[in-house]
Amino acid sequence: MTYLPSLLQPSNRQVWFQAIGRLLYQTGYGLIQFYIPLIFVKQVGLSATAVGIGIGSGSLAGVLGHFLGGYLADSQYGRKKTLLVSAILSILAAFVLVFTHNLPLLIVANLIMGLSAGCYWTAADAAVIDVTTSEQRHHAFAILVLADSLGSGLGVFSGGLLLSLIHRIEALFVLSGLLFLGFLVLIQVAIVETRRGSPDRANTLQGFAVAFKDQALRLFVVVNVLFTTYVALVSSTLPLYFTNTSSHLSSTTESTQASLASIANLFTWCYVGLGAVLQLPIVQILGSLSKVRVLMISMLLWGTGFFFVWATGIDSSVQFALMIAVLSILSIASVVYKPFAPAIIAELAPPSLRGVYLAISYQCWSIGYFIGPILGGWAMDQPQNVAHYSWLVVSFSTMCGMFILYFLDRRKNSAIASAEVVGE
Repeated sequence: MTYLPSLLQPSNRQVWFQAIGRLLYQTGYGLIQFYIPLIFVKQVGLSATAVGIGIGSGSLAGVLGHFLGGYLADSQYGRKKTLLVSAILSILAAFVLVFTHNLPLLIVANLIMGLSAGCYWTAADAAVIDVTTSEQRHHAFAILVLADSLGSGLGVFSGGLLLSLIHRIEALFVLSGLLFLGFLVLIQVAIVETRRGSPDRANTLQGFAVAFKDQALRLFVVVNVLFTTYVALVSSTLPLYFTNTSSHLSSTTESTQASLASIANLFTWCYVGLGAVLQLPIVQILGSLSKVRVLMISMLLWGTGFFFVWATGIDSSVQFALMIAVLSILSIASVVYKPFAPAIIAELAPPSLRGVYLAISYQCWSIGYFIGPILGGWAMDQPQNVAHYSWLVVSFSTMCGMFILYFLDRRKNSAIASAEVVGE
């Protein structure tokens, strides 16, 4: 962990404050994201397709949220005020969910949460890029991803515990609202503005036109849509698929709440927990490689993991062991991907357009979380054969991702070579 001393310097305290903020935000957001499909399908009685549409609507709002967050973060409003907007919107979304028992209110809550997420991710990542050097960034983002994983795990675990004790779904959303309130207080007390200069509105809006012309950014956005769709499928569809198809869980649970708790525990320890343990060591091991090559490794792992999801439906005698293997492989794929993706954006973006580049990059999350839940929900509503073989299709889609990453690597290398020639 040779990078930790530099990140522990007083000038980098903001990285650690952002990590605490991400822990709070992701605990609340992860709690909502994980339990919405299970609760509204299994307890409220909505179809998986309807719930997928509800979650996907939030992703569409995230498209606007990322553009809004990029504009605010790079404008005179800056990073801190954008984070405050995100915190307020997330509190409002949790409040709406407390009273949600139908699809229209579920859509409203997800729309608000999508706006919140768009503002949060763009401003938070831009603030971290502002206070770190190129050599520090993937390590700094590894710390943030660790906080992300811990927050998601705490959200899933605390939600399962709360359901087993209180048996009221409203308690989950009250808890998430309190966590978002703590996030709001942290921003106000500890986070400082890191944006430099005083940009005007016209320059900020023109920055979007500049970014859209960047060929390397466009290639990255295309492949990043695949990555984010995979992450969305794991969080929104895979728990429901395991609940529906696992003979192990169906034979050892006695109630809906117990089944939810069993799935929650499996994801907490095998997906979130393992990722938290391996996050920093994996980044240290892969730090010397090209960032695009690292994403190729992640893409291969996603393909392998989804192939094993398909394999869980073949032999019920080893199903539980395969589920553990699936979540472990996908966990490693996720922790390889998450720190290096924003680090690539930091390399591509001019300092004055970091918020804009991040805003465009994070559209991938909006698109991925729109495609993933809707396609996943549709597949879960189909005959078991369709649901089963859909994971094989997802696994083979990673071959397209490898192809795009190859061209992105060539484009980046060509740009570096051109810059060196100009420098001479």
